[in-house]
Amino acid sequence: MTISYAGEVPNGSSFGCFWRILCKWRGSVYKLVWRELLAYLTLYYTINLLYRFAMTEQQQRIFEKVRQYFGAQSESIPVSFVLGFYVSLVVKRWWEQYKLLPWPDTLALFISAGIPGAVSKDETGRLMRRNIVRYAILAYVITLQRVSLRVKRRFPTWQHVVDSGLMLESERKVFEKMDGKSPMSKYWMPLVWATNIINRARKDGLITSDHIVQTLLVELSDIRRRLGALIGYDTVCVPLVYTQVVTLALYTYFVAALMGRQLVPPAPGSTSKYEPDVYFPLFTALQFCFYVGWLKVAEVLINPFGEDDDDIELNWLIDRHIKAAYMIVDEMHEEHPELLKDQYWEEVVPKDLPYTVASEHYRRHEPPCSADHYKVKAEDAVYANVQAPRKSHDETYADYESVDTPLVERRKNWFQRQISRMGSVRSASTAYSSGGLFGRNRHNSMVYSSPEAGQPTAPPPPHHKMSLYERLVGRKSGRGQHRQNTKHGQRSNGSAIPTTLRNRPRIPTPDVTKEVMDRENRLAMGMQNMGVIMAHQGYQNEVPVLGALVLSPIQELDSGSVNNTLHAGQPGTTALAQAVLSPSLTQVTLSPMGVSQLTSLVNGSAPSTPRTDRVVTPLATRATVTELPSDRESEHSGSGTPPGLNRNSKGSKRGEVYV
Repeated sequence: MTISYAGEVPNGSSFGCFWRILCKWRGSVYKLVWRELLAYLTLYYTINLLYRFAMTEQQQRIFEKVRQYFGAQSESIPVSFVLGFYVSLVVKRWWEQYKLLPWPDTLALFISAGIPGAVSKDETGRLMRRNIVRYAILAYVITLQRVSLRVKRRFPTWQHVVDSGLMLESERKVFEKMDGKSPMSKYWMPLVWATNIINRARKDGLITSDHIVQTLLVELSDIRRRLGALIGYDTVCVPLVYTQVVTLALYTYFVAALMGRQLVPPAPGSTSKYEPDVYFPLFTALQFCFYVGWLKVAEVLINPFGEDDDDIELNWLIDRHIKAAYMIVDEMHEEHPELLKDQYWEEVVPKDLPYTVASEHYRRHEPPCSADHYKVKAEDAVYANVQAPRKSHDETYADYESVDTPLVERRKNWFQRQISRMGSVRSASTAYSSGGLFGRNRHNSMVYSSPEAGQPTAPPPPHHKMSLYERLVGRKSGRGQHRQNTKHGQRSNGSAIPTTLRNRPRIPTPDVTKEVMDRENRLAMGMQNMGVIMAHQGYQNEVPVLGALVLSPIQELDSGSVNNTLHAGQPGTTALAQAVLSPSLTQVTLSPMGVSQLTSLVNGSAPSTPRTDRVVTPLATRATVTELPSDRESEHSGSGTPPGLNRNSKGSKRGEVYV
C-alpha cells in the first residue's frame, strides 16, 4: 500500500517538520537506490585504485587527459530535461489508474433504494440485491486478476474464486464453457448477469420506475468503463523508446562521471588550480542518489498494481468492497434510526456551533471577496445609455398579457382587453406577491409561523372569486408612464428610456404594500362619500346604486381622440355600460355628469345643467357614468370636498360607473 505520512506532518510551517519522515526506511529513496549506489561506488574505487597503484607515471598523465575530457563532455547530456518529462508522465498515469478503480458503494445505495423487499417476508428482492453487487465485485476481481500480480497470487484459478464465495460452481462452468469458445477476457460477463437481473426485477414489478432501471444500468456501465480502462492502461504502456531514452541517458551520464569525477592528486609541476585529494566522492554520490532515485520513482509507479511498497493494496480493497456492499443492500436495507428532533429544532438555524478549547483559534468568519470593499463613486454609478428608472408608488401591479390571448383580441377597445387580461396568470401571481387589497397572509408559512414558535397557525383562506372591482382597482395602463416621462423630461446622455424598459412588468415589493393599502382605503372612502351625497340629493331612488366599477387611470396621449376617455355620446361609453351591467337588466340610461355638477351636489344645490338622457337599449334600469380624478389629485382637494370630487383638467381621469 502507498506509504501514508500526512498525519506526521500536520503543520508544515513548524521547524523541522519533514525531518522525521527522512528517517523512514519503507518506501524511502534509500531503500530504492542503496544497491545501485553500492555498485557505483565499487566501480569508482576500483578505477581510482588502478590509477594510484597500477599505472606508471606516463599512464597516469594519459588518464588525467581522459578524465578531463569526460568531465567536460558529460554535461552535454540533458538528463534533467528528459527525466523530468518522463517522471511527470508516469506519475500522471499512476494517479489516473488509481481513480479508475471502481467502488461499489454508489451502486449498492441505488440497489437498496430501487429494489425493495424485506428480509423476513420475501427473499426475491434480497436475492436480487445481493447477487447484483456480488456480480459487480466479481467483475472487479476478474479484471484485477489480469493486471495485478498480488491478486493473481491470491486467485490463480477459477476454483480459488469459487472457494472465496465470489463465484458459484454453476457460474464457474459457464466461464469455462465460454473460455472454450473464445480465450478473450470475460470480465464483463458478471455485469451482463447483473443487467438481466435488473430487467427481471422491472418485469416482475419489484422496480416500479424506468428511471430507477436507467440509473442502475448507467452505474453498471460506468463500472464496466472503468474496468476496461484499467485493462487498457495495462496493455498500452508508455512507449518503450521513451523509457529506453531516459534510462540510457541517465546511466551514460554516470558512466562518464566514473572517469570525469575521479579525484586524483595534482601532477608535479602542474599549473592547474588546486584540487584537494579526497578519498570519498561526496557530491558525486549525492547526485547519483537524486537522479537515480528520480528514475526509480518512475520505475515503481509505472505499474501501480505490482508488489512495491508504494503500489496499491488491491486485496484489501476487494475485502472491503464485498463487506460494504453486503452491508448496504442487506444488513442496512430499509433500516434507519428513529426520527427525532435535532438539537436545533426550535432555533431552526443555529447561531453558533460549539468549539473546543483546542480548536477555538480556528474559528473564522466568511472570507471577504476581492470586490466586497470596493466603493463605486456616485458619478460613476449613473446609467450611461438609458434613463434611470423613476420610482413611482402607483406602479404596484405588473401588466401581464394572457398567454392564450390572440393578436386580434388585443386590437379591441381598451376596456374589453383589460377584462380579458384579468383571467390570466397576472391576477393570481401579482395579487399574491403584492398583497392585493387585503395584504398577504403569511401565517400559513412554517418559516414565519409555527405552533412551536408560539404563534397559532391560521387556516388557509377559503377560495374567493375576485369581483370586477377587485380585478380592476389599482391597475394602471402602460400609457401613463409615457406621459409622466414626457412631462418630467428626464434624460441621461440625451437618450430616453427604451420602450422595452418603460413597459417592462414589475412585481411589487413588500415596502410599497402599505402605500398601496392607503391608496385603496382612500378610494373606498371616496366611493362611500359619493353614495351618501347621491342619497341625500334624491339620486338613490331615481338611480339605484347596485355596484361600483373603478377603472385604472388612463393618461391621454392625444386629447382629440375619443378613445382616451369616456364620453356620453360615444360608442365606447355604450360598450362600457353594456359590459359592466348584468344581462338581466331591462333598460340602461346614460347621463353625462361633469365635475361642476358633482360639486354642486356636494354644496347642496341641484345641478345647473339640465340632464339629458340617452336610451341605449329598451331596458328599464338607469345608470350614471361620471368622471372622477385620480388619487394624486384628490390629495390636493380641500377639506370640505370628499376625496375624488375635485379634478384637474391636465391630470389623469378615472371613470366610475354607479349602477
